[in-house]
Amino acid sequence: KVTSEDLILIDNELDVACGERIRLEKVLLVGADNFTLLGKPLLGKDLVRVEATVIEKTESWPKINMKFQRRKNYRRKKVIVNPQTVLRVNTVEIAPCLC
Repeated sequence: KVTSEDLILIDNELDVACGERIRLEKVLLVGADNFTLLGKPLLGKDLVRVEATVIEKTESWPKINMKFQRRKNYRRKKVIVNPQTVLRVNTVEIAPCLC
């Protein structure tokens, strides 16, 4: 559940620069005080418009994957770091014909 001015952490890297505005097109559910729209599987691009700004591009904490077999002299250590993107939701707009 997000509203305007919320921060979202996405576990992948987007091909946009920091400070750019993007439009999120895959929206599952949107609601207000007196109604809720649920997409099956997603809502159409003409019904809902969600705009966000890229705030920061960073990496996750290192995750260590360790393999070990006793008495076999077998030790493997792998450090996994995934890219992350922080977004700030600017607006969530619903088509005026539905309100």
